[in-house]
Amino acid sequence: MADKIEQPYLYRQHELVEPDWTRFSGWAGVTSQQWADVQWQRAHCVKNIKQLKELMGDLLTDAFYADLERDQAERATMSMLVTPQMMNTMVSEMTWADGVMPKAGADYTAAFYADPVRRYMLPVLSDRREQWSSHPYATRDSLHEHDMWATEGLTHRYPTKVLAELLPTCPQYCGHCTRMDLVGNSTPQVIKLKLAGKPMDRQEAMLDYIRNTPTVRDVVVSGGDVANMPWKNLEAFLDKVIEIPNIRDIRLATKALMGLPQHWLAPDTVAGVERVATKARQSGVGLAIHTHVNHAQSVTPLVADAAKAMLAAGVRDVRNQGVLMRGSTPAPRTSSTSALR
Repeated sequence: MADKIEQPYLYRQHELVEPDWTRFSGWAGVTSQQWADVQWQRAHCVKNIKQLKELMGDLLTDAFYADLERDQAERATMSMLVTPQMMNTMVSEMTWADGVMPKAGADYTAAFYADPVRRYMLPVLSDRREQWSSHPYATRDSLHEHDMWATEGLTHRYPTKVLAELLPTCPQYCGHCTRMDLVGNSTPQVIKLKLAGKPMDRQEAMLDYIRNTPTVRDVVVSGGDVANMPWKNLEAFLDKVIEIPNIRDIRLATKALMGLPQHWLAPDTVAGVERVATKARQSGVGLAIHTHVNHAQSVTPLVADAAKAMLAAGVRDVRNQGVLMRGSTPAPRTSSTSALR
């Protein structure tokens, strides 16, 4: 070739760092053992403004809390739920100028406003761009998954693929969730739909449909987030899907690989994944995990350990599906850096 084609992105690998959670006054006494415990993580999620204030101490100004409170009352489509793991990546060491944490008050608040993880996990009213109107065909179920239910919770959009929404909850709630019509608690703006059938009845209806639709070969198992489903129940469902002759791929959808890696590192979970992966491999079925990382600073050693544990347990791939959002994924090179981490 006469012309040299240059690589458009600068690919860089960085040493991963677990941010120091004791910088927050509310977690000053939390031990490494507690931090690594999945039940401690679940029990100490930030679910409301009062808990956020208790965690942050004097770091944020009252103006930020007022901004957040207005958004919760006037615009939020998802209720507040942030795991400690995710809170700890906001304004973390890797973001500090000259390695110094911003001073409490105005400086820290400015950094918190600008933080890319905060922007989509704790959106505030001033983040909204009300001068930009919604698309005329926009709906609460923006991907029309509900419209394409073959059975309750089972979306069949493409000939060979189905999406099984097994549950309507997650360990954490993203402000931009495209399943805001179903997932999470109701907000003043959105009264959530409720799944009518009993879980076992819904699952059996899904399995019957897949068995009776031989063109289906790829099942995305999601919700919500499969990390919120008791493992024995999830394993039982996956075993039955693997046994269906036409199935060749199963994808587990879980943001919790990043937001709650402690779940996927728990010995019982790792052992369960290994059993499912072994059965899938013996049946000629590919088993993959799809996670959801929107910014490189969310990838910490615990997240890397969880991904490695899943691969070691026999999962074929751990893939990432990030969402392009103003202020959270500002440039292609940020996304490529996330992929390399």
